[in-house]
Amino acid sequence: MRNNHKRRLVANGSLIAAMSLAVAVLMGTPVRAAQPPALKEQGSFFVNGEVVRTDNPGGGADGGRVVVNQMYVEYAIPLRRKAGALPVIMVHGSGHTGKTYDTTPDGRDGWKQHFLRKGYPVYVVDQVGRARSGWNPAPINNAVSRGDATLIPKGGIVQFTYERAWSVFRFGPKPDEWWPDSKFPKEHIEQYMAQLVPNTEATLPQPPRKTVDALVALMQKVGPSVVMVHSQSGVYGTLTALAQPDLVKALVNVEGRSGCELMSEQVKTMARVPWLNVAGDHSWAGEEQCRKAVASVNVAGGKAAFMGTYERGVRGNTHMLMMDLNNLQIADWILQWIEANTARRPPAKTARR
Repeated sequence: MRNNHKRRLVANGSLIAAMSLAVAVLMGTPVRAAQPPALKEQGSFFVNGEVVRTDNPGGGADGGRVVVNQMYVEYAIPLRRKAGALPVIMVHGSGHTGKTYDTTPDGRDGWKQHFLRKGYPVYVVDQVGRARSGWNPAPINNAVSRGDATLIPKGGIVQFTYERAWSVFRFGPKPDEWWPDSKFPKEHIEQYMAQLVPNTEATLPQPPRKTVDALVALMQKVGPSVVMVHSQSGVYGTLTALAQPDLVKALVNVEGRSGCELMSEQVKTMARVPWLNVAGDHSWAGEEQCRKAVASVNVAGGKAAFMGTYERGVRGNTHMLMMDLNNLQIADWILQWIEANTARRPPAKTARR
């Protein structure tokens, strides 16, 4: 009788799960099929913060001490770490946060989860002055209290609209019209747009340098790493590699055009860092520049590569490759390159008899 009861409970549970899945599909709710990656540890912390005095924290409060220039880091260590797997630091681009690499808008595994499943420790950051890294409102507050608009950061604080995102991220030929072969999860565009944030780091005097300093501080804490950058953060990846080529064991630049703007004296240093440039479909504007940079680094003796997804027989990838429907296929291509181009742990020495 007890076993029959157990079978009924299992059957009922399966029926409820099936009904929930059907309702989720009908309602357009993202469905997560896989279990979360098995983790040894996960958490978050800040690096590189500085305590300063502010003269205008807002709300009529007097000046006082605040922390600025900190970078938020969310990390996870897989339960079964792949032998020789280096930490992978993932840096988002303009208008985004670390959410870029997390669960996709339609509920599939992002690159964060996939790299963890493959045995790699993952550190996902929010750029200095953006999102959970906080930002300094004093310039805006002073502009209001002093009635001086010149105190507002030049160019203001940018946020992407649907219209601008459509063009820059190559979703289609014009706003609200998709490329027929687009790999982006189109039915969930609102979930994607909801994650975009203003570029509040515009209040910092030198945003690129502060984020680079924080990335160096992070590697000093966790050890030599693979640095992955996207779009706007392409320049951060290159500057970090130039500053600390011994800590950056590989640099993965995902459609970061600014990361390919190398001066001749920088090429020799970049030749010390394995460097992969990844591009999607529909004529990415930075392709020519990055191909030239890759060629110059290789001439200097480096290990640089350019990987266009269309060159591998896949069409329709957007600027947001880590969210596209074939995002895990692209992640595996990147992992294959990382494993082929990063130093492995030396084999254990055989004891002499």
